[in-house]
Amino acid sequence: MKYLSLSILFLFCIAIVSCGDDDPETEDPSNVVASFMAQVDADNSLTYDFTNNSVVNGITNTSFTSSWDFGGDGMSTEESPTYTFSDEGTYDVVLTVTASDGVVATTTETIDVTAPKNRYAVITDSTDDDTGELRLAVDSIQNGRVTFMYRVAEGAAMDIQDGFINVAGSSTTGDFSLVEVRLKDNAPHEFREGASDATIAAANFPMGAPDVWVPIEVSWLADGTNAPTYSVVIGGQTVITDAVSTTNGGAGDVDGHLAAVKDGAANFQWKYAGNSAISDGMYHVDDIVVYSSDSGSETEVFSDNFQGRVANQSLNPDDNADSPYHVNSADASVGEDQ
Repeated sequence: MKYLSLSILFLFCIAIVSCGDDDPETEDPSNVVASFMAQVDADNSLTYDFTNNSVVNGITNTSFTSSWDFGGDGMSTEESPTYTFSDEGTYDVVLTVTASDGVVATTTETIDVTAPKNRYAVITDSTDDDTGELRLAVDSIQNGRVTFMYRVAEGAAMDIQDGFINVAGSSTTGDFSLVEVRLKDNAPHEFREGASDATIAAANFPMGAPDVWVPIEVSWLADGTNAPTYSVVIGGQTVITDAVSTTNGGAGDVDGHLAAVKDGAANFQWKYAGNSAISDGMYHVDDIVVYSSDSGSETEVFSDNFQGRVANQSLNPDDNADSPYHVNSADASVGEDQ
């Protein structure tokens, strides 16, 4: 019995020693590959979307942290960030990836960032039976304003025709306009519709010029009963304030004009050249904003800076389903400065 007990004790000790000799298994270091793709934003060439394609292999926990250095212009610890550079230039973008076991990998890509190209509406006139036109229709606004930038430019034939901005109510018939302004390239601008003789005489129009961006603001106030008043500012210069909208069509158009404009503006037309003319010149329109104060405080009803649009894309919704403009828009497309 004594020898049996000693044998059992001996075997037990061997078992303890054997168990103590087994070291826990350790994983080999991970294999980390840092990789990313950069895609410029369609709306802003200073903005890039960075997609992190890094991978960790060889260990159970394949997660990793990311650290981005955008060529000294900024930093990020997001996995796949979107970053807007402060200016154009050449940037060495560095991605550093750290695996859960501490193994680090880096990769660098050089990106040539360019300044955004300005985009805008280009209105031409390629037919002799109508004007080129960009038209916007909204719900009637009694108390509001529209602001935009414009310039006129010559084509290959060095021809520039007049541009127009027509603010209209329920009808776009010329004699029923709330106010329409003719924009010249080598003479003072002038009223085309909606202005009485007294308003024309009192107007203080600046001189037009080609190839220059000029801001315009037209505001109006209607009460649903009487003819509305309007004010016009061009290039920071006040042309007229609180002028009463009138018809240029004579006594027979007074009632029709009042019916069309008494509730304010609902249609905006940027037109180029004339119904019987063809011109290879261009009327450029940008940064359109329509405001309404009908609620008691001013709100933005519509805006378009054209930056999210594709160069040479038509602005007629029959040709471009994404266009917010009226189907009567003609010879209107997206331009881009080179």
